[in-house]
Amino acid sequence: MSRETIQEAQDFLTMISEDRVKRIIDIEPLLARHTRDSVLSLLQDLYRDKEKVLKKLIHEDKTSSRINELIVAMFRIHMAMKTIEGEKEEVKAA
Repeated sequence: MSRETIQEAQDFLTMISEDRVKRIIDIEPLLARHTRDSVLSLLQDLYRDKEKVLKKLIHEDKTSSRINELIVAMFRIHMAMKTIEGEKEEVKAA
């Protein structure tokens, strides 16, 4: 996997606010030790876990600010998966 793709995926998984940097997950060391498909599977599992929490939270308290945080994290995880999958498709086409 190219360094650019790893960095782009990690950028999606990094949230920067005024006073802190929060990584949803650090995929660089994972990709160094595991296959791309294993990392994608982990991201899919993480996405599904957050989706379950979101559904439960919406059912319990629609006004919770945690809903916003979960949606942002899910979107970022989704974009990171698409980035990794995009390179995978490029490799297959070549």
